[in-house]
Amino acid sequence: MTHTNRRGFTLVEMLVVCVVLAVLAGIAVKRYIDLRHRALAAQATADMDTIRLSAYSKFYDTGTWPSGAAAGVVPPDLVPYLGTGFNFDRPDYTLEFENYAPPGGGPTGGLYQVALKLTTSNQNLRNTLAQIVGTRSPYFMLGNDLIVVLVGPDGHS
Repeated sequence: MTHTNRRGFTLVEMLVVCVVLAVLAGIAVKRYIDLRHRALAAQATADMDTIRLSAYSKFYDTGTWPSGAAAGVVPPDLVPYLGTGFNFDRPDYTLEFENYAPPGGGPTGGLYQVALKLTTSNQNLRNTLAQIVGTRSPYFMLGNDLIVVLVGPDGHS
């Protein structure tokens, strides 16, 4: 029996290595995307908490809620409480502070409804935020919007 001196890898061995590397790369990419969504959701949650605390600070200082503003625009009443450089228009989502004082409500009627709206086309981000926010505040989703109620018509969130 003669032994041949084998140098290198066979085609089957190379294919097996390529398949294993492809599977590992697929798992790594999926984990990276999941991690990116979680980081983005953490940033959005932190932004929403910052706005919520700023709105409450404004209310406790002045007795009135900040006025609403258009999507992506920081309400002028919140600027002193948010600090410099806080932005409502982010690359992946847009924030909007909404303040409703229904007819018959207002500062003395107690029928305020204050909400924070986050608009995003990223469905994964919206669903992750709903899971996070759902344990802390009432919310509802309409299309691309996640609306978190800060103060409801009963005066509580």
